[in-house]
Amino acid sequence: MDGDIDKAIKRTHAYYPQVLQDQSHVYFRLRCQKFVEMIRQTAELLEMPPAKPTKSLNDHSLMPMDIEQTEIEVDDPKAEVEDWDKMEMEVADISVKYHELLEETIQYGQELKQEFQNDASTEAAFKEIFSLFMYEDPRKSPQAHLLDRASRVPVAEELNSAILVSLGKSSSAAIELLYQQTEVLVDYLAEEGGAGALINVRNDFLR
Repeated sequence: MDGDIDKAIKRTHAYYPQVLQDQSHVYFRLRCQKFVEMIRQTAELLEMPPAKPTKSLNDHSLMPMDIEQTEIEVDDPKAEVEDWDKMEMEVADISVKYHELLEETIQYGQELKQEFQNDASTEAAFKEIFSLFMYEDPRKSPQAHLLDRASRVPVAEELNSAILVSLGKSSSAAIELLYQQTEVLVDYLAEEGGAGALINVRNDFLR
């Protein structure tokens, strides 16, 4: 899952229409992950610096000069002003995008809360994901781990398992069983600092 939750839901409805109806908790997890993805995208806009001007208005050290030449090349003030104007426009664009996405995220959260308001089992999950809004930068909150791209993995695995079950198959795919068995083996080899301590199955082979 690449973070495009809408696409995942759409394809599941198209190819396995009963899955999300029969497994409402999986649908809820997907919807919550969509909300988290929107918060992550909003937070990422906070660290998007605009392109800096190639030269400072007062940086005379950047003026190309050849002491052997009688003419001294100087910076073009007009070009420098254009650079600063461009940077100000980029800052404004980022600000607009940030507030637009923030409004969309808030609206989505409200719709999500309303859709599952009668389901008491969702309260803990709502408390966790909505707590991200309590911080100016959610990446510095106690729930920042939710914004890690790795948080998509268990949601994707849960969806895959639900699809397999709907097809009358084991909830664990063959590759998943192989991965689990490999992790057990690596953990055994890693005991007391063995060779397995240098191996991370997920990071080394599944990315």
